[in-house]
Amino acid sequence: MRDPRCVEAPWGWRQTGIRRTLGRGLFVLWSLVLFMVCADATNAQPVEPVKLEHFQFVKAITFSDPESVHPGPLLIAEIKGLDVAADGQMLVADWIGSQVFLFGPDGELLAVLDPSVCHPGFEVRPVHAKFIGDHSIFLSNAGPWGYRFTSEGGCLGSVDPDYSIVSNPNALDTDAQGLVGFYRHLDKQVVRRMNASGKLLQEYTLPASDYPRATRRIGMGGLIADKTHHFYAGPVEKHILKLTPDGAVVDRISHRTSWFRDVARDLPDGSNLTAIMQASGRLMASSTLVSGLFELTDQIVMIQYRNGDRGRGYQIFTKAGQLVAQELDIRVHFKFGASGQVYRVVRPDLAAGGDLSNPIIEVYQFIAPE
Repeated sequence: MRDPRCVEAPWGWRQTGIRRTLGRGLFVLWSLVLFMVCADATNAQPVEPVKLEHFQFVKAITFSDPESVHPGPLLIAEIKGLDVAADGQMLVADWIGSQVFLFGPDGELLAVLDPSVCHPGFEVRPVHAKFIGDHSIFLSNAGPWGYRFTSEGGCLGSVDPDYSIVSNPNALDTDAQGLVGFYRHLDKQVVRRMNASGKLLQEYTLPASDYPRATRRIGMGGLIADKTHHFYAGPVEKHILKLTPDGAVVDRISHRTSWFRDVARDLPDGSNLTAIMQASGRLMASSTLVSGLFELTDQIVMIQYRNGDRGRGYQIFTKAGQLVAQELDIRVHFKFGASGQVYRVVRPDLAAGGDLSNPIIEVYQFIAPE
């Protein structure tokens, strides 16, 4: 039965609070997502660690504001982007709430990244935020294209005009020079190397996809930049490409089993939106898609899959291409992975007062097979 609170105040929040948090400009968007969020609220499940073959539960992180850093209640609608530094600090980008937070390792709020301090009047629509070394934070925005902050959250200004938003949070990584991002164009797909401000340093073209229209329209896949190579996984491709920083293909990493289902055909060309949407639905329901790619340690990478009605799965490879571990047909998706740990976003059950609580981050440690 539908919870009446979803009619009176979506997500269990009071409407005055949600309007103050989102602003009048997002009121229509809030209405559009209302039915999805209320469905999540009324079907919420207790938070329980998942049991996995190669990962052990470490802890659950609950967000808090013990020092009253936020001017109002700490409300997080949807974690669109998550980045975790080596010391455990976390960047959380809330796209629906138009907010970006810097949290400590235990979930304590350290700073609210507010571009209006140095850019009054600009619309904040954060997609994700990244730590760049120990010195700065790069916020990718839906328009204008981004902002820069100190490591403590102080606003430094806008990014370089060369920068444009990447396709998804997993398509932006960092290296010693700054940023590495994946971009899709009508006729090609490229990787750009940029400095810490987003200024273009170099660009190379990736090998052509067998499914160019699906690759361009499906916002999945992932990109890793380490000290010597780039690793790219397209949303519908069979392989992880291992490339030099100049774009030369060194290896194609893959291990396919009967669980995987290849794409039957590319999406249709043209401007018939109905046909494209129908074909997209069929492709996503019947094919194996890449939903994430992480540098789990400096020696191994982890790729995540979404496989229609067969559920989800992951595979872990050495950077030389050897399969280390895999687990398929599970119901778990991780938002981020690094330093041997993966991070899962969980929406807990309704609070005692009927409000929908903030998301919780579950942390799991990789246990290498013997």
